[in-house]
This record gives sequence, C-alpha cells and structure tokens, in this order.
Amino acid sequence: MTPVAARRALVVVLLVYVALGTLYAVETPAWQAPDEPAHYNYIRHIAEEGALPVLRPGDFPAEYLEEIKARRFPPEMSVEPLRYESHQPPLYYLLSAGVYRLAQGLGAPTLLALRLWTLAIGTAALAAGFGALRRAVPGEPAVALGAVALAAALPMHVATSAAVNNDALVELLLAVVFWRLLAMARDGWTMGRALGLGALLGLAALTKMQAYVALALAAVALLHEATGGTWDARRITRRHLAMGGAMLGVAALVALPWLARNASVYGPGDPLALARHDLVVEGQPTTAAYLAEHGGGALAEAFVRTTFRSFWGQFGWMGVLLDERIYLALALLSALAGAGLVLYGVRRNAADPARAQTPLAGVLLVAWVAITVLGYLWWNVRYLQHQGRYLFPALVPIGVGFVLGIREWWRRPLRLTAPLLAVPGVGLLAWGAVEGDLPLYALGLVAAAGLGVAFGRWLERHAPGAAPLAVCAGLAALSVLALYRYILPALAL
Repeated sequence: MTPVAARRALVVVLLVYVALGTLYAVETPAWQAPDEPAHYNYIRHIAEEGALPVLRPGDFPAEYLEEIKARRFPPEMSVEPLRYESHQPPLYYLLSAGVYRLAQGLGAPTLLALRLWTLAIGTAALAAGFGALRRAVPGEPAVALGAVALAAALPMHVATSAAVNNDALVELLLAVVFWRLLAMARDGWTMGRALGLGALLGLAALTKMQAYVALALAAVALLHEATGGTWDARRITRRHLAMGGAMLGVAALVALPWLARNASVYGPGDPLALARHDLVVEGQPTTAAYLAEHGGGALAEAFVRTTFRSFWGQFGWMGVLLDERIYLALALLSALAGAGLVLYGVRRNAADPARAQTPLAGVLLVAWVAITVLGYLWWNVRYLQHQGRYLFPALVPIGVGFVLGIREWWRRPLRLTAPLLAVPGVGLLAWGAVEGDLPLYALGLVAAAGLGVAFGRWLERHAPGAAPLAVCAGLAALSVLALYRYILPALAL
C-alpha cells in the first residue's frame, strides 16, 4: 500500500467511524453509558454556575444509582444526584461547557450535542494516531492504517467514543505527545522543544489521571536521547537534566491552577482530590472485599473474563453482553493476533540477531502498553473495576500489535501456518471424544480461521494492506449488530 492510498483509505476509515459513532450517539438511550450522568453533571455545573464543582459526601448515592440503573433511567428519576466525577481534571469539561451552552442556546438536545462533540474529539484522536504511526513506521503505511481502523471499528471503543466522558481527549493528547516525541528524536531535543512538550504534558494532566502515561513516555524518550539508546545513565548530561526539569516545570505550571484550587478545597495533602474521591465512593465494590468473599481463583477468572469481554463489547453499565459465541470468535481472533505477534518477533530477531538496539518508536509503543496495563492492574488492586475500556488510551500501540500479529499469518508459508492452526482443531476433537460431545461451533471457528488465513494471503497478494482492513470491516459490522441486536433491546424503556 502506498502512502497516498493509505491517506485516502484513512478518510474512509474516519467516515465509517463517524457514521458508527453517530448511530451510537443518537440511538443509545440517555445515560446508558458508564458514568455518563456524572460526567454530564460536571459539564452542566460549569456551564450554569461558571465554576468547577466540588466533590462532596453524598455525590455517589450507591443505592439510588443501582435503582436508577435497574429501572433504565426513567424520566421521573433525576440524574442530578450523580456527581461523583467532580474530582476529575477539568480540561474536557471546560471545553465541553461551551458546547453545552451553544446547544442550549440553539434549543438542541444538550446530551446529544455533547456525545457528538466527544465523537469529534475521538475522530481527531484517530487522525493524530495515524499521523504519529506514519512517523513511527514510515515504511509501513498499511500498519498505521490498520491500527487506526481497529480503533475505529472496535464496538466498545465506538460506544465509549459516542458517550459523554473524557476518554477521547486523553487519547488525542497521548497520540499528539507520541507524535511530538518522535519528531524531537528526529530533529533533536532543544530547550525550546522541551518547553513545548511540557505544555502538552500539562494539558494531558488537566484531562485525565491516565496522563501519567504521557509523562512516562516523555521520560523514556529523554533517557533514550541522553544515552544514545544504550540506557546507560552515566551518559546523562546536565543539559539533558536541564531539559527534563524545564519540561516538568512547564507541565507543573500548566496544571498548577487546578492543583492549587484542589489544595484549597480538599486540603493541602490532597491536590489530586483522590483522598476525597475514596471517601465519597465508599460504597463502591473493592477488590479486597471480593477476594475475601470469593477467593483468589474466582477473582482471577472474573478479572480475565470481564476485561476481555468489556474490551471488545460489554455495553450499558456493563450489563449488556454479546452472545457467548461472539466472544468465542473474538477470543480466537485475539489468540491469532497474539500468536502472530510472537511469530513476528521471532522472525525479526532471526533476520537480524545482531541488532544493537530497538528503535525509539518500538520502545515507546511497548512502554505505552506496559504502563497502561500496570495502571489498570493498580486500579484493580483497589477497586473492582474490570473494564477493558480502561486500556483504550493505549489503543494505538495495541492496534499496531494486532495488525502485525494478524498479518504475520498471511506472510508465512501455509506449510508452516497450517500445522499451527491444526493444533487447536486436534485438541478440540480429542476433548470432544473424551466428553462424548463434539464442540462443533468451536471446530467451525478453527476451520473459518484457516479459510481466513488462506483468503488473507490471496487478498494481500492482490491488494497489500487490504486484509487487516477486511477484519476491521467485520468488526464495524459487529458494532452495528451489537447496537441493534443487543444494546437497544436490553436498554430501551
């Protein structure tokens, strides 16, 4: 695929994403997205009161929340008491307050306007992700396009992008920071560029707590610059320390007004309002309580199962599931991508075993995923929050891994891939023989995977880069199916 063809295809991908997101924004019943009422109330408070809200005890009425969810948010039950997101960094809400006022002035539905506004931010995030990946893998436009297409078609990502929340803005800023770090690696670090990067980091810190990922990526990039990729701390100079200090200083200055305000409201020891948040959401399920009641095995199973399902699609307030057969098909797709990524790494290492170091882009992509996953694990140590959408800030590097892994099956000879695909088939036959009941659907999926690999090989020969897009087209179709077959029937009043 040529760069020009990739840019043209990107327009199509973005249009599909906007179409899918608009369907979700318009059709999804009001408030039927996780925490949407609390995010909306934050925006409304700024628009109507002209000030940031204060998180207070009682803003997380656990019993009322469970009742209103169970009754599917009937009109007679107000969402106004749900204000437990008031501790969040303010940038998304400050920007959204203008959209709220504009919609209100035009007599338009404010909730729908805010959903579409969030979708617009998500569209910009995908475009920025493509631009950054074109610099990260300059010789692989199809990889950049496929990674963005995955994010554009992933059912759960479409659903969250078409709801009121601050996720899309942090995805945009992370993509821009990544893009900027690659540009600085090419052009060189200077004090001026470090100051500009610090401003971006400050904006990210004002968007969502997951901005720590951007800060970590900047630190990794600066260390790579200082050591020439050797990671030998002895090579760090005063100049690099000065640039790092300037970068952090500007980031702190950008975030300082909000931090100072929080210190005055919640106390000097709580500038991030996390202690106040823990106090307010006291009724929220904790991991410790679940572990004490159900044990470690049940906790691990729930964590893996729910994280997987809610990454691909578990809608509403985590109460709307897809058919189990769909999750099984997605599990096979995930396994193929994961195994293919391992094969890709083995092949790359065999082709160049003496490679001295991994390029910065690869280091940052791996670090991006690793830091996001660690943050997700840390959050789940405290609270029972098995929600795969918390991994979406790293969807750009996840998409790269997905495309490389899936594509590897099409780039290897069938004499090598066929035996690998036969292993699960043989295992299923053996298990069925022991149990006396053949798992026909699972066997059908394995056979379909084999046909998909063969078709992908043919498609890649005739239209390089098209096969991953075909997989994403299937996910886009699943997004439509999920909305009309599962979400609306389950959530409509």
